[in-house]
Amino acid sequence: MQDLNKNAYRVGRALIGALFLISGLGKIAGFAGVAGWMASAGLPFASLLLAATITIEVGGGLLLILGFQARWAALLIALFLIPVTATFHAFWSADTASFQNQFTQFLKNLAIFGGLVLVYLNEKQAVKTA
Repeated sequence: MQDLNKNAYRVGRALIGALFLISGLGKIAGFAGVAGWMASAGLPFASLLLAATITIEVGGGLLLILGFQARWAALLIALFLIPVTATFHAFWSADTASFQNQFTQFLKNLAIFGGLVLVYLNEKQAVKTA
């Protein structure tokens, strides 16, 4: 990969990581409120699931930013996004007032998922050529 492309890739990977790091830190700051919101969505063991979510977002985000084990961090976060997106952004069952917002959030997560797949594949290639 050319130097410019390598640097652009590193910046892009770090920006994806920053998204999850900041999101996870926000969940720590508002733990009780987020756990209550998760419970109201019907999730059992909301506090336990929130702790796992924070671990994935903060830990995975840091790994993506640092570029350490980024392949596995990208895979973990991508897999995590599947049930999260289906559970919290189910536009297909949203009422008319929230349909557009949920659809937009769903598409946002789909785009992030695509970025994480690219990180996973690029890191796999980097391991092969190293």
